[in-house]
Amino acid sequence: MGLRGWLKHGLRHSLAKLLRYAGLTSDPCIAVDGGNGFGAQKLLRSSIPAGSHAQGQVSDGVLEDVQIITRFCSIEAPYWSCFLQHYASLGASLVHVCVQSDAELFQLEKSFCPQGLICRVHRLMADCTPAQALKTLDLKAISSAASFTLLADADEYLSPLRNDLNIKQLFALFPETAQFYLPWLMAPFVDINCPRRYGFWGHIGKPVIRSERMAAISFDHGFSVDHSDTNHRSHSLPVGLFGLAITHYWSRGFRDCLLKTFFNKFTDAKSADSHEALILIRRGELPVRLRLLAFLMLQDDYVPVPEWQEDVTNRGLEEALVRQFLSLEQEQHCRRRFNRYQELLRDRLDHMPLYPATSLLTMAKLLPTLFELESGFHGQSGN
Repeated sequence: MGLRGWLKHGLRHSLAKLLRYAGLTSDPCIAVDGGNGFGAQKLLRSSIPAGSHAQGQVSDGVLEDVQIITRFCSIEAPYWSCFLQHYASLGASLVHVCVQSDAELFQLEKSFCPQGLICRVHRLMADCTPAQALKTLDLKAISSAASFTLLADADEYLSPLRNDLNIKQLFALFPETAQFYLPWLMAPFVDINCPRRYGFWGHIGKPVIRSERMAAISFDHGFSVDHSDTNHRSHSLPVGLFGLAITHYWSRGFRDCLLKTFFNKFTDAKSADSHEALILIRRGELPVRLRLLAFLMLQDDYVPVPEWQEDVTNRGLEEALVRQFLSLEQEQHCRRRFNRYQELLRDRLDHMPLYPATSLLTMAKLLPTLFELESGFHGQSGN
C-alpha cells in the first residue's frame, strides 16, 4: 500500500507540472517572444532537416523579391532621397507609396527615384488619420508583385547586421512562418553634424510577410495573416536573433522633430498637444514629442547603425517647412529650452521607467514638463 500511495503521489505531482506547463505555453505572447527579447525559444531551430537546405549566396541583396509599403507626406520630402537610396542599395526594386492628397501626389511625381527602383503611388482617403488610411490599401492588388512585403515608414531603414543572409533565405528556413518582426534599433539625433553611429533596441518593430498570406494591415506595425485570421501575432515570429533589424531615425535632427510636431496627423499620446505646440513653445514649454526626444537622446547606445546620408538630405527644404510655423528666433529659443530640459531630465533619469521595457506611448504620459523639472518636481507627470 505504501508503494501504491507513493506512485499515486508521484503521478499527481507529474500531472500537475504538465498542466502548469500547458497553461504557460497557451499564452499567445510566448509564441511571439520566447522570453529573451528576440524570440530565440521559437527560432533556435528550423523545421528543415539539417544539411537539406543549402544557404546559398546573397547575390541580389537583402531585399531580393521583397516589395515595400510606405507612406509619404510633405514633411518627408527633405529626407525622401535618403530613404529610397537606402532601400535601392539593399536590392529593393519596388516601393508602394501611400499618399492622402493631390499635393503629395504631385510632389512625389517630381521627386528623384534611384535607377532600378520603381515607386508605385497609391492615393488613399484624405479625411482620416494616416493609420486609418493605411488599412484601406488594397493588398490583394499588389500581393503578386513580389513574394514578400515589408511595411516601413520613411524614417525606418532595414539594417542587416550581417551580410550572409537575406529575407528570402530566412523564409525558406522557416516555411511555416507567415510573418517576421524586425525589431527597432532606435537612432534619433539632434545635431545634423553629429548623427548617431550606434543605436539601442526599441520597444517594437516592423513586419515582413509572405505576400500571398497578407490579409490586411492590422496596424502600423503588423499585418493580419490569412483571411480567416484577424490576429497580427498569429503565424508571426521575431527575427532580431538573426541579425536583421529596422533602424528607426525617430528624429533626423531637431527640426525634423519640430516638423513631426507641427504637421502631425496622428492621434496618440505622442501627439496629444500638437494643436497647442506653438503656444507651449512661445511660453517656454516643450510639446510632448520634444520631451520624448530628450528622453531618447539620454539612452545609452551600443548597436551599430547605418551612417546617415546627410549629403542627400535637403536641409534647405527642411528649414523652409519649419519657417511656416516658427521664426528663427523662436526656433533658437525652443532649442535652448530643449537643452535645458535634457539637462534636468538627466538628473531624474533613474526615476524614469526603463526603456524599452516601457513603450513611448506610456512614456509620453509619464515624462514631466519643463516647468515641473524646474520647480523641483519629484514625481511622474500625468500629462
